[in-house]
Amino acid sequence: MQTIVADKYRNLPNINDAEEMLHRCVHCGFCNATCPTFQLLGDELDGPRGRIYLIKKILEGSNPTPSTRKHLDRCLTCQSCETTCPSGVQYSRLLEIGRQVHNKTLQRPLKEKWIRILLRKIIIRPQLFKYLLHIAHTFSFLLPSSLKNKIPPLGIMPTVSSNAEFSTADVTGQTNKERTLIMLRGCAQKVCAPEINQSATELFIQLGFNVIESSADRCCGALSHHNDATEEARELARRNIDAWWPLLEHGVEGIVITASGCATMVKDYGHLLADDAGYVDRACKIADLCRDPVEILEPFHGQLRKRTGMADNICFQAPCSQQHGLAIRGRVEQLLRSAGYKLTQQNIAHLCCGSAGSYSTLQPEISGKLKNNKLQDLCKAEPSLISTANIGCLLHLQSGTEIPVKHWLQVIEVNELVT
Repeated sequence: MQTIVADKYRNLPNINDAEEMLHRCVHCGFCNATCPTFQLLGDELDGPRGRIYLIKKILEGSNPTPSTRKHLDRCLTCQSCETTCPSGVQYSRLLEIGRQVHNKTLQRPLKEKWIRILLRKIIIRPQLFKYLLHIAHTFSFLLPSSLKNKIPPLGIMPTVSSNAEFSTADVTGQTNKERTLIMLRGCAQKVCAPEINQSATELFIQLGFNVIESSADRCCGALSHHNDATEEARELARRNIDAWWPLLEHGVEGIVITASGCATMVKDYGHLLADDAGYVDRACKIADLCRDPVEILEPFHGQLRKRTGMADNICFQAPCSQQHGLAIRGRVEQLLRSAGYKLTQQNIAHLCCGSAGSYSTLQPEISGKLKNNKLQDLCKAEPSLISTANIGCLLHLQSGTEIPVKHWLQVIEVNELVT
């Protein structure tokens, strides 16, 4: 697609990347076939091809408008279009640049701006988030059922935990097991479902790993990055790099992240800090060492089985971040089958459930319709349980069904014969 970037944008970071992506796009429209919002709304401007056209016009000098922002905001950033695109357009990178330019040129209304600020400031601070959730649950009887159902659960950490926080000195002293992994603590997951990391830790320990957490790590930065605060996301990334790097230098072999949305963000640290000479090399190394649990557990598939007491028929909802962001489609499903599960079939497995981080809060109508469509598809075969790989998807889907929704790491265990 021929594009002439306006002179006023020529010195922006990543503008050459944006120009390259625009040149790659041939406007074929294949992307619209797998875009959740286009499929739902049927508006060309609510699909990747239309949004690319809007971004092109902005970068060529056209004035951004509230209407343009509406269509850009409606994108879930699910990256399904990137998997579909025959020309290799990295649409999410182009959207990121387009949103940044739009927000610098045309400020958000004050109400929209403050909602995004509050979401970032609360959710990325687990103690504050936990305190506010306590209050919400205490007084939930005062709320209408439509709002009560949107309050996330407040998780309870098991009394006995195999997980621990370690310093660099602790890592160097670990000699009882050969392999050591860092596990990201997370934000919303730490508050709403701490049992996920607990289950993961128990699995890895039984398979011969050390699993440690750094008390200095922070939010992965995804919530900030997707809500008009890229510099805040960059600073969170730097803090995590500073927290993890000494541990990696003392023999830790990788960083395992049980929330696929967070893993996708950490995998992008090299790009996020590409212009930061003090961090880019370490950022790229950490991105390379970031692992989804399935990548670690696959070699042990013969030693895993379905959890005792679980029914055979479950449905696995593969998050967009896992299918498209991490590009590990089908691998969790294969591991679950080898553990003894019969997975139910789906018709729209490639479409987003509507969670998409803070999207379910900022775009509740679209998000709700996507959730209902997804649940109808997931539940048509009457599974005993729905499993997934991302805390956002888990909470979002559970709010719309009585069928239990759990992380896939909670439905497998190590075979008793393994010592």
